[in-house]
Amino acid sequence: MSEVVERLERIEHLLIQLNAKIDNFLGYESLSKKEREELKKMREEVKRGEFVRFEELFED
Repeated sequence: MSEVVERLERIEHLLIQLNAKIDNFLGYESLSKKEREELKKMREEVKRGEFVRFEELFED
């Protein structure tokens, strides 16, 4: 059980880092309103757990 908690904490930490990188991405300020809304929608989906792990994309 503690292994699952550790993995979830690691994933949360990685998502926080990714979020910061997206916010600091060069050109972020030049996104259109529609693009910013799409980014906001993706963030909300991730918060709700509606995503596919990177590793799962390449599984057979």
